[in-house]
Amino acid sequence: MSNDLKLKNVVVAIDPLESNQYSLKRALKMNDVLDGGINIHLFISLEMDKLHKMHDTFEFSCDGEWFNELVKPMVDAGIDYTSEVIWTDAWHRSIAETCKKYDADLVIISDYATEDGRTDLTPSKWSLLRASVCPVLIVHPQSTLTRNTILSAVNMQTDNPRYVELNEKILNYSELLATKYGAEKHVVNGYEDGMEYPDRAKLLRDTNTKQENLHIKQGGPRAIISEVATEIEADIVVIGTLARSGIMAAMRGNKSERIIRELKCDVMVLN
Repeated sequence: MSNDLKLKNVVVAIDPLESNQYSLKRALKMNDVLDGGINIHLFISLEMDKLHKMHDTFEFSCDGEWFNELVKPMVDAGIDYTSEVIWTDAWHRSIAETCKKYDADLVIISDYATEDGRTDLTPSKWSLLRASVCPVLIVHPQSTLTRNTILSAVNMQTDNPRYVELNEKILNYSELLATKYGAEKHVVNGYEDGMEYPDRAKLLRDTNTKQENLHIKQGGPRAIISEVATEIEADIVVIGTLARSGIMAAMRGNKSERIIRELKCDVMVLN
């Protein structure tokens, strides 16, 4: 595990349109678990694309009572926090800038899932995943606050330098979470061509994983990762996506997004 990894400065996205702030609940639990706690910065902002969908809503406001209730758990626990209220028509760019300004190690966002439990992120949040300067933790409403099982999704067959680096980051963050939460780390590595079956012994060495916690399966990554996550009852899945810019950043439907939509637990996304 890399010694320079840390989860100290955490930006928490707060959506005033929602009554449940899953992101803040996760941050408070992290503060309890991680040595020395965390520094919490609240990014309070409306997502305009979400507001525009509420056709019968012409204005929205929050008062001091709402804010006091929001921060009460931190005040009661004696947690130092900072906050800002942002009005923006480019939510993903604004929160990305906030992460830079506060030297964030992690940004936490809430997922407000569909009725069947599938991820239902807004376009702004998908845009953040593609361009974030730090890891993004998506908190699923059905997830528990405990961390017993962590699943790392890797592709160790690649020799592409960017993917090699991404695999290393996924494994390092998974190891960090497993250590801090006292959780079991599992690794899933899929392959689509029967001729490309990974070397299991090498995978065990490279991923520092227990024999029984290494899952090698044939098929597409979306089905495999979702299947293994369900099978082992993963509390969080750590995956990677290569950051995109320009016209590519506006495109939807890459593999990582399709995988995230299938999962019904927390997901940490690394670029």
